[in-house]
Amino acid sequence: MTTTNNTSSTPPGTGARAFEEVPAFNIEKFISASRPLDLSGIRVEDAAKYPLSPSEVRVMRYMQDTEFYTVHYMKALMETHALADSEARAFMVCWGYEECFHGRVLARLVEVCGHEPSRRSIEEFARPRKSTEVIQDFGGRLLSFLSKDFLATHMTWGAINELTAIHAYSRLAELSANPIVAAVARRIVKDERRHFAFYYQQGKRRLQHSALARRMATLSLKALWEPVGGSMAPTEDRDFVGAYLFGDESGRARLAETDATIAKLPGMEWFNLVSKHTNEGTRRTMASGVPMHRPERRADADAA
Repeated sequence: MTTTNNTSSTPPGTGARAFEEVPAFNIEKFISASRPLDLSGIRVEDAAKYPLSPSEVRVMRYMQDTEFYTVHYMKALMETHALADSEARAFMVCWGYEECFHGRVLARLVEVCGHEPSRRSIEEFARPRKSTEVIQDFGGRLLSFLSKDFLATHMTWGAINELTAIHAYSRLAELSANPIVAAVARRIVKDERRHFAFYYQQGKRRLQHSALARRMATLSLKALWEPVGGSMAPTEDRDFVGAYLFGDESGRARLAETDATIAKLPGMEWFNLVSKHTNEGTRRTMASGVPMHRPERRADADAA
């Protein structure tokens, strides 16, 4: 695997952040702030001035697909007791709306830089559901209606994925030599922090009040959890994205931080799945010998 090392300092606003204290979630404040991605002061078309490496294009296409695929996760949640929770119901409508705009701007960035945006998410919606997906969805609905405590699993799962997204976009901003890509990634991080706060506080509240919820979440996560986008994309794509974003010392520290934050939730003291799965995928990518290129950051990228 060929890699161009990046040794530049972390740009303002993208450095590692401790999540020891996750802010309380206010649904009214969240709704009033919900909007398309804030691109004020950013000319997306200017991204064309800075080339993207093939590795970066592959990563951004995967992120684009993951954002558009949010609607599948939202659908699964809407078929559980979350639909009866007024706060969760209001959040999910705004959440899906915001994630859609993330996917649209990522596709636009890829396009203006001279590459074809991914069509995988479109194809995923068009294809028949896999039998395993049907079984998983049915199992989730059944468990949810047998016990409201199963909703804690969904909320914890969402917290893991949103925190992973925060670090993924932060790493994309750090690694990119394209200042427009970096600026957009930092704006997406701001939205993902708000999404994470909802899932984390919901998960915490539901886990701390029920031993059954803690047992169900532990069993489900250990048996079924995989990195974000794993159910949508081929394993080699998921592994490549993890290796690109988290395959160095700084990236592994982000993974460990994610695990440590989730481990603070009631009953989740054992949690290490983000590091475990992503590092395993990185080793597979490295062993395959697939080329990977991290661009050298430009001075104007750091200043943007």
